[in-house]
Amino acid sequence: MKLYYSPGACSLAAHILLNEINVDFDLEKVDLKTHKTEKGADYYEINPKGYVPALEITPGLVLTENVAVLPFIAQHDPAQNLIPPSGLGRAKVLEWLGYLNSELHDAYAVFFGGALDNEAKEKAYAEVDRLLTYIDKAIAESDHEYLVDDGFGPADAYLFVLTNWSNSIEHDLSPYTNIVALRNKVAERQSVSIAMRDEGLIA
Repeated sequence: MKLYYSPGACSLAAHILLNEINVDFDLEKVDLKTHKTEKGADYYEINPKGYVPALEITPGLVLTENVAVLPFIAQHDPAQNLIPPSGLGRAKVLEWLGYLNSELHDAYAVFFGGALDNEAKEKAYAEVDRLLTYIDKAIAESDHEYLVDDGFGPADAYLFVLTNWSNSIEHDLSPYTNIVALRNKVAERQSVSIAMRDEGLIA
């Protein structure tokens, strides 16, 4: 498999999960401004949508969208127990991925779409805070160590990556103590440190 990624983008979640499973994979960086890959390919020919992640499963067979890519990777090596094979547990993973993708991802993305005036910026911060408040409360009320159960999975990787963007938009995560605790736990995983180092995000 090959993951097309941009450093620190939402494709980092797929990169983390690929490090978790027992599979060989390649990486190819994408410049999202020029839509060229590091090997000079036109990224639109690989993924006409133009954004990451794109997971090339076999030559010519490409999967896009985190709500599809992350469960696909997670189920690739069932021995890792990254995602329940069926039933309510799997549905809860998909529920979280849908919420993170359609709500939190979009709320952060507003900050990367161009300059915001003060009023628009305050409104955008308020929306991020509203969503994080819900997530923090959900974690607090859960009996589980991670978002879905007591094991790390795709939703945890995605939440970790999205909340990393708070650093880029000068947003304070410290009020969300449950999210911060979960982030710290995820950050300790070798799969995370390797992915972040390979993408040039940490030394």
